[in-house]
Amino acid sequence: MSREPSSNDLRVPVAALPVEVRHLDGRTVAGRIFVPAAALRHDGPTRPDEWINGAGRFFPFLPNESAQSVLVNKETVLAIAVPAWADEPDPADAVSAPARVISIECGGVSFQGVITLDLPANHGRVLDYLNVPGEFLTLRIGGRHHLVNKRHITRVIEVRED
Repeated sequence: MSREPSSNDLRVPVAALPVEVRHLDGRTVAGRIFVPAAALRHDGPTRPDEWINGAGRFFPFLPNESAQSVLVNKETVLAIAVPAWADEPDPADAVSAPARVISIECGGVSFQGVITLDLPANHGRVLDYLNVPGEFLTLRIGGRHHLVNKRHITRVIEVRED
C-alpha cells in the first residue's frame, strides 16, 4: 500500500542565511533567506549570488522580529547584504580573475567595493561585467557581499588606485 506524498515530502532542503535586505523605499530589514542546501554545479549549498540570479520573481524572507515569512519581489530590492563566507566559491573552484574597485550609485544610495571580473579573456572591462546576464551583481565590501540589483544602478565609477 503506497501513501500519497505530503507537501513535506516535496520540499527542497534549504540552508538559512543571515542577511540584510535594503528595499527601494529606504527600509533595511535584517532576517534570513533560504538557499537550496545542495547546489547544482558544485558541492555544498547554493551560493547567494547563484540563488538571487535564479528563476523566480519572489523569494521567501523571514524578518528577525517575525515568526512569519514574507514573500519579497526581487524588483523592489536594492541590495541584499550577505556574509562573505556564504558567497565565496569553493577554493577548488576559485579562479584567478582580476578585481576592480568600483563605486555604485543607486539613486541616493552609494556603495563602494570590489568586483571580480570572472569573464572570458576578451571581456575584461567593468562594462562587460555589468552586462553579464543576471539581475544582481556581487560587490565585496569587507566581510560582507552586497548583491546589488542592476536594474536600480544609475552610475558606476571605476576607482583608480594610484
